[in-house]
Amino acid sequence: MQTDQIRDNLLDFLVRNFVVERQDIDLDKSLVDEGVIDSLGLIEISAHLEKTHAITIEPSDMSRQNFGSVTRIVEFVARKLAKTAS
Repeated sequence: MQTDQIRDNLLDFLVRNFVVERQDIDLDKSLVDEGVIDSLGLIEISAHLEKTHAITIEPSDMSRQNFGSVTRIVEFVARKLAKTAS
């Protein structure tokens, strides 16, 4: 799956499940800091990603490095998918 598809799927999920418009989401800023989601939102996103992409997200994966922004989440998922493919 390409990063564009991962990003579009994530953005669709955010728009459907949180009170936010797609154009209001800055891909490079923290969803938490921007008030789009709270800590429970991170759990919801994690569960969605696991279900949608058939990946396992460990508690240690839940960091700003991996979940700090839409861009970072997409990169994280792409890395996870690459590992499972090899």
